[in-house]
Amino acid sequence: MPGKMKLRKSTEKLNQGRVNILCLWAAEMSYVVRDSGQPGLELHKGKTRTTFHFYDERRVGHGERVYTSKRIGDAAKMRLAEARKVARKLGGRDQSDPSKRNAIKFPEAFAEYLDYLKHEKSARWHYNVEGLGRLYLSPKFAKWSLAEMSAGPKAIKEWHKALTTKAGGTSANHAARVLRATYRFAKKEHRELPYHDPTSSVRWNKTKPRQAGMRDDQFPKWRAKWELIESPTRRAFALLGILTGIRPGALSRLRWADIDCRTRSITIRTDKTGGGMVPMSAAIAGALRLARDAGKDKSEWVFPARGRTGHLMQFAEPTLPAFGHALRHVFRDAALAVGVDEFQTRLLQTHSLRGVSAEYLTRAVISSGPSLRASQAKISRRIMSLLHLTVSAPALVPDSPQDAEKALLPALP
Repeated sequence: MPGKMKLRKSTEKLNQGRVNILCLWAAEMSYVVRDSGQPGLELHKGKTRTTFHFYDERRVGHGERVYTSKRIGDAAKMRLAEARKVARKLGGRDQSDPSKRNAIKFPEAFAEYLDYLKHEKSARWHYNVEGLGRLYLSPKFAKWSLAEMSAGPKAIKEWHKALTTKAGGTSANHAARVLRATYRFAKKEHRELPYHDPTSSVRWNKTKPRQAGMRDDQFPKWRAKWELIESPTRRAFALLGILTGIRPGALSRLRWADIDCRTRSITIRTDKTGGGMVPMSAAIAGALRLARDAGKDKSEWVFPARGRTGHLMQFAEPTLPAFGHALRHVFRDAALAVGVDEFQTRLLQTHSLRGVSAEYLTRAVISSGPSLRASQAKISRRIMSLLHLTVSAPALVPDSPQDAEKALLPALP
């Protein structure tokens, strides 16, 4: 177009002398110089004036590049050092100096994130994140500011690599994700933090879900090893685990007050997804009666044990082909084998529900309904058939609430 100046771009490390020359230079075209000595700083040379600008370039959405620019000041009146200082501030790099008093430290940011989880997530979620921070994050980053962590991606990558060797790939990934979540949560309030989070250069470990289920011919072996478990409480715990697919941690914290014989349901209260209600089949009720008969003391816990908590804490039974969390895999395979759909399986295992519509469903209504109860019964029948096991079930629909308590629940003081 006639009369329009052409644009020329270059990148070089500016100094004050070079800026002075560009200010005096009578250019016949627009000239933009990016300062390699300070990311985000540009010098724009036009026909009549030369100005400093701050630019920011990033990708959003599906890779779309977004470019923004902001005028800092007149290069004829502003020194280069001052322009670089403003660019550092606009880019959120002021806190890279650990001597800055206003630099938010990682422990402070992590405490704020934990407080958020306490109110927005389940108690188990908060407990798990707090444990990861105590074991893997606080010992390393107690004296680091978040800006230092963002400015040192190589150090974060090396920490993740070392943690992979020490604690395993899955734990290292979990700890790094907690670090990333802490940074992003802090950035909502501390807008001066750099754009890139500390884990931007982490090479995430490739992890595959465990193939921990059992073939049909392994169930008789599981039963034979199960019968050799000396503790009747642990036998009942393993049987209830394979019949319900409930997380072992949540199952160990089950109280007799959570068992409702009248509605034939088990309420899971302490779970990382917030818990839920699980229908009882006849086999599950029989397994609970085994737990009742095993408990000699009148404990509030279904699976009592000596210790600080008062309930079972160790889930390992190495003699069993599958134990602990692996029993959730066995339950899920059994559900698929009898044709239970994905949605019902997630409800039975107290998984979080996906999708907007699923969030509006009333779990208590669905869990006590005939469809989910029938699915639970089909899964129990398949597992018990493969184990060649029969457990006599107490009456689940007694004549009165008092009979229900006597049929299954222990007499509590």
